[in-house]
Amino acid sequence: MATRFVFSLLLAVACSHAALASSSSVEDTCAKATATGSRTDLAPFCVATLQAAPGSDGADARGLAVIATNLTLANYTAAYGTIKALQQRGGWSEREQAALATCRQLYIEALNVVHSSIHALNTGQTQAYVADMGVVQRAATGCEDAFSSDGGGNGNRSATAQSPLQKVDDDAINLTTVAMLIVLIL
Repeated sequence: MATRFVFSLLLAVACSHAALASSSSVEDTCAKATATGSRTDLAPFCVATLQAAPGSDGADARGLAVIATNLTLANYTAAYGTIKALQQRGGWSEREQAALATCRQLYIEALNVVHSSIHALNTGQTQAYVADMGVVQRAATGCEDAFSSDGGGNGNRSATAQSPLQKVDDDAINLTTVAMLIVLIL
């Protein structure tokens, strides 16, 4: 009986140590990736996002880069679905319909490029990966721009043009940024 208790206690300590080690790996990778440049604010987002992702337990930095890239793919796929649902719901002004159409096209194009970036990551082509993910990221910023421009193409902001996709676009931007930052520390 005492042997079982000791074994159970040792097993619990080993499991908690493994969990701390994997958590530490995510935290260390995110801290290192966001330590330089202007995106130090993304460290908490990076940690929370990656710790919630299946497979992050015990993953090294390369594994976390793969996870972050796959999360980007899933996020952009969901964003496309959200845009499509918003279009189907209707009730948008002509300007908003045009912005949604622009967003949908940008996200479709970005999804194709995400697949290219996955290939670049798998083959160790860091510069191609970063370039591809930069293109992917511009889909989200372009979508926000489609809602915020005055329709004349000169980028003036309109007080009434609140994007229904702001949270979606912000998450997309943050995910692509985190993925690129992790790849750059490999």
